Amino acid sequence: MLKYLLYVLYFLIGISLGVWLFPELAQALPVAVPAIVGNVLVYGVLGGLLFLGLFLWTVPKFESLIRKGEGLIMNRNLSEIVFATLGMIIGLLIAVLISLLINTMDIPIFGDIIPFVLAVVLGYLGFQIGLKKFSEVLELFPKGGTSKDAGEAARGQKKFLDTSAIIDGRIVDVLKTGFVEGELIIPQFVLDELQLIADATDPIKRDKGKRGLDMLNALQELSKSVNIMPVAYEKLDVDHQLIELAKEENGAVVTTDYNLNKICQLHQIKVLNVNELSDAIKMVVIQGDTFDLLVSKAGKEENQGVGYLEDGTMVVVENGRKLINQTIKVEVTSVLQTNSGRIIFSKKVS
Repeated sequence: MLKYLLYVLYFLIGISLGVWLFPELAQALPVAVPAIVGNVLVYGVLGGLLFLGLFLWTVPKFESLIRKGEGLIMNRNLSEIVFATLGMIIGLLIAVLISLLINTMDIPIFGDIIPFVLAVVLGYLGFQIGLKKFSEVLELFPKGGTSKDAGEAARGQKKFLDTSAIIDGRIVDVLKTGFVEGELIIPQFVLDELQLIADATDPIKRDKGKRGLDMLNALQELSKSVNIMPVAYEKLDVDHQLIELAKEENGAVVTTDYNLNKICQLHQIKVLNVNELSDAIKMVVIQGDTFDLLVSKAGKEENQGVGYLEDGTMVVVENGRKLINQTIKVEVTSVLQTNSGRIIFSKKVS
């Protein structure tokens, strides 16, 4: 539909140019143009066809540009669009006032160019200020009687999930606790990458992709604040697209990817790393603490048994090989911190 509208637009532009230019050209010819040819109707049709023929190749490029702009607008909520429009109108009004002042000076050329430049620059600045600062403007108005949950969702920072965080799945448990507020957004390119992984020939990758899609369904069932954003993009470079989107939306990135975490920090983008959250809430144990433990397997050394805490921390039990598959009370004898995590050494409490 858009393509045909552009054809009509090109044809109308050509008609206007034909009606304006062809009479001048006809007068410049050494011979008189017959009345059947030299009229407004013929000039208009001829100009429309000529313009359409010359610039038909630009229609796909113009259509692609319009669709990108449409995608950017559709990804914004109504309040952002309204404030951006008001900002642009205010910028244009300021440009008009300044232009009127300049026109009173009667400076050749300068008075014709500067108003156009002012209109473009101030209109653009007004649009950007209205778009980026609309939330600050809303804070100037008194808060309405909305519900607490709705207010928190409106004020919370947008959080963009990357593929690793979705596949990891712990974000589902975090969301259940209510510690995450605001809107959780899965950009379209992240969803597409998940689908590519789920369709991979490698069974390990395929299982990860399917798990990610299952986690995504669980997130959407858990909260209405989990949404998929239909972002337009040209190539699947997920990390780059995610960083650009987070910067544009002034949002945060939820990930378990160490490298993406560091890159986001370089771009001064807030990062919510699920691994860091898990480390922060690990059970704190010190020498002398006691707790119940299921001894699940034998250790590397002779007579050792091994069990695990709920957060995955390995607990080595002295003389615990004979206690496999039993839940016993143990006492911490020492804690060893390694590059791969903590190891807790313990003994059975008599």
